[in-house]
Amino acid sequence: MIFVYSNWDKFCNKLAEKGLNSVTAKSITEKSIEGNYIVLKHDVETNVSSAYEIAKIENKYGHCGSYYVQAYLMEEPKNILLLKKMAAMGHEISYHHDVMDFSKGKLETAIKEYDKNVALFENNGFKIRTVCQHGNPVIERVGYSSNRDFFRSNKVQALYPNTLDIMVNFKEKINTDYEYFSDAGRKFKMIYDPINNDIINSDDKNIPFDNLDDLLKYINGLNKSSIISIHPHRWTSSACIYVIKDLIFKIIKKISKLLLHIPFMKKIMGKYYYLAKKI
Repeated sequence: MIFVYSNWDKFCNKLAEKGLNSVTAKSITEKSIEGNYIVLKHDVETNVSSAYEIAKIENKYGHCGSYYVQAYLMEEPKNILLLKKMAAMGHEISYHHDVMDFSKGKLETAIKEYDKNVALFENNGFKIRTVCQHGNPVIERVGYSSNRDFFRSNKVQALYPNTLDIMVNFKEKINTDYEYFSDAGRKFKMIYDPINNDIINSDDKNIPFDNLDDLLKYINGLNKSSIISIHPHRWTSSACIYVIKDLIFKIIKKISKLLLHIPFMKKIMGKYYYLAKKI
């Protein structure tokens, strides 16, 4: 599958033609949605410009997406300008957090980091209602499972009763159900039990799709809501650029898997986990 803007354009157009217009996760928490819904979810880990291109495509066909943005990207004025333009289109701009990894599993430190970063968003006019945790595939964790453990904490849920993590308590708190599709690994899959797949090994139960047409056909046949998650920085303007980036990604991924079997390398790579956001 080639992740180029033109393919996402065709996909969004076909969704609209079938009457499958998307809504933001935030809007689902604020009002009753009649029937099944689709959330176009985006993990913005780098390259806000690419997210902006995706946002324009969705807006063209009447879609509204939820864009979960890494906090460090809020330090650049040009990024804030683009995100405000996206919000003006009706898209949700919110926080893609990795506070448990930042704090090495220490909850109190994680809460302070979370508060600081939420202030970055809200001071720029982005009201936080739903958030999404970041996966961080190479970090070494001791005493906690993943960044999902932050909103799994009863203390955290009590501190932020009006905020839902889409990968932790969104389904439970608003009594909704959905299938979850992701482009993680640069191939679309329906993820089995996305709420708990950091705890259980369920890769063999994921359902892969060869292309976006197959994904659309599957979603159209579902009598159920859907969340479709993509990483905008992996999408490009041309097939040639994508093929080169995809080759680099596969080489780095293969080398990383080999290095993770070496104990001291695992520790070193864990210290530079943020670099994984770039690919």
